Amino acid sequence: MKKFWGTTLLILFFIAIDFITKTYILYMCDTSIFPLEFYGDYKYLYPSSYLIKTVSPFFDIFLVWNKGISFSMLSSNSQLVRWGLVVFALLIVIYLLRVLKKERNDFIRLSLILIIAGALGNIIDRIRYGAVIDFLDFHIGTYHWPAFNFADVFICVGVGLILIHSIFFHKKS
Repeated sequence: MKKFWGTTLLILFFIAIDFITKTYILYMCDTSIFPLEFYGDYKYLYPSSYLIKTVSPFFDIFLVWNKGISFSMLSSNSQLVRWGLVVFALLIVIYLLRVLKKERNDFIRLSLILIIAGALGNIIDRIRYGAVIDFLDFHIGTYHWPAFNFADVFICVGVGLILIHSIFFHKKS
C-alpha cells in the first residue's frame, strides 16, 4: 500500500510540474488580449503561435498548439482525431499502469511513472483545449527543433531510461 501512495504522489508531482509550467506559459501571453482561460477551444482563446520570450540565441519560449502527436503528426482540427487521440493515450496509460503494478525494479518503475505522468499531462491539455501546449523552442538560426513541453520531456526521459536499462543492465537469460 505504501508503494501505491508513493507511486501516485510521484505521478501527481510530475503532472503538477507540467500543469504549472503550461499555465504559466498561458499567463505570460498578453492577458489583456488573451485572458487566462482554463478550458475551451484554443482556437478562440489564444493565438496559434506566440513568441513569449527570447531566452538565448538558440532558445525561445514560444507558445505553439500541437493538435497531433509527436512532431505534430496526425495534426487535425477534427473532433474525431482529438478524442481518438485521448482514448488511445488513455488506453496506453491503463496498460502502463498494469505493467507498473507488477514491476519490481525501481529503475523501471520510475521510467514508467515518468511516461504515465507525461501522457496524462498531454491528455489533460487535449481534453481542456483540444490541443497540447508546447513552448520549449530550441533552434539554430532558422532551423527549429519542434517545440515541446515538460510532459514530452518526461515521456522521452522515461523511454530513454527503459532503453538504457534494457541495453546495459538487463540480465540475459
